[in-house]
Amino acid sequence: MLFTSVLSSQIQAQSAWTQEQQGGYFKLNQSAIRADQFFNPNGDLIDITTTSVYSTVFYGEYGLNDRLTALLNAQLFVRSTINNLESRVDGAIIPGDEFNGLGEIQLGLKYGIIKSGPIVLAASGQLKLPSGENVGGDTELLQAGDGAWGALGMLHASHSFYPKPFYASLSVGYQWRGTADLAYSSGLLTVDYDDAFVWSGELGWTPNEKWAVALKWTQVEPFGADVSEGVTGSSSIFGNRLTYFAIIPEVNYIMNNWGFSASAGGVFSAKNILAAPSWNLGVFFVLDPKE
Repeated sequence: MLFTSVLSSQIQAQSAWTQEQQGGYFKLNQSAIRADQFFNPNGDLIDITTTSVYSTVFYGEYGLNDRLTALLNAQLFVRSTINNLESRVDGAIIPGDEFNGLGEIQLGLKYGIIKSGPIVLAASGQLKLPSGENVGGDTELLQAGDGAWGALGMLHASHSFYPKPFYASLSVGYQWRGTADLAYSSGLLTVDYDDAFVWSGELGWTPNEKWAVALKWTQVEPFGADVSEGVTGSSSIFGNRLTYFAIIPEVNYIMNNWGFSASAGGVFSAKNILAAPSWNLGVFFVLDPKE
């Protein structure tokens, strides 16, 4: 392999490299977003009551054979909150809100099309289950998901600059978002979410067996008319027509088959999404393939 086994498995999680048979990569990640601004449907920043979203996510890859890798991305727990708000008129406190629940779960496969040579290629497909509740809290503004079936198909290309300690990856794909019912106390709203074009990339540096540093980016651009139907309030990160370009620097420290990761992602040129960095801390384990 072009990298040590642990570094290679860490890189595979966002690339065209697939797991070896009976090899795996498993990560538990905690993310936090805390925002007092929101990108509205026109892309303008507006002030909102401070809103937070915390997610505990399990990500796993397991090599079914040397070409086919099983994928799991599950938001095991999502907590959304809106802070109390003090009235500027009479000082009265407007109560905040909170909601806890299971988030979105994605199941998928990645297939290695070209596994050797200067550039490797792979294709992946993921099915998103409607597992996250889309109307929550007393205000009915909080969510743990969009409540719709969905799918994501991606084509991945990666290149290692070995023996130099660098690599690069690029992915392009199509995101299908289905239809969901939002059951408000005032009545039922049915939303047909718009599909989106997705592309992402990653530049990485692996100076030694202990460290891996990466700069990642993702762009999501919805298709269809520019009408933001279905956004359920300023707390939403699961609404319709989410549009953003995100840049995420990440650092990984590895000890044998275990490791720790830290990253912070910011969104730019965005619409219909919270305007604040996403902070992430994770621990991962690499399962060595059986001989």
